[in-house]
Amino acid sequence: MADVKCVTMKGIMHTLMAQVSDDGAGQLTLKNPVMVITIPPRASSDTSSIAFTPFLNYTEEFASGITIRRDDVLTITTPVTDLLNQYNSIFGSGIVLASALTH
Repeated sequence: MADVKCVTMKGIMHTLMAQVSDDGAGQLTLKNPVMVITIPPRASSDTSSIAFTPFLNYTEEFASGITIRRDDVLTITTPVTDLLNQYNSIFGSGIVLASALTH
């Protein structure tokens, strides 16, 4: 199974989260991609939150994998545990990883 990663695209500066696999020849396949959206706080005492919106979910390739050029990618990063858990609750096994405790 492909690793779930955050992929930030050049130009449009959208961050996608998907099961990412690299073909080694300059192309990435994004399976079940979603855009990661930051929702600003409503009041000054609130904190911002994160939401997902499907990326090209109306295509036949959404579930099987959308191919993009590696040259169109700015960064590929590992999502924090809470974000990964949210994604996996929708597309993954539903297994939730424990967050690190802070003191």
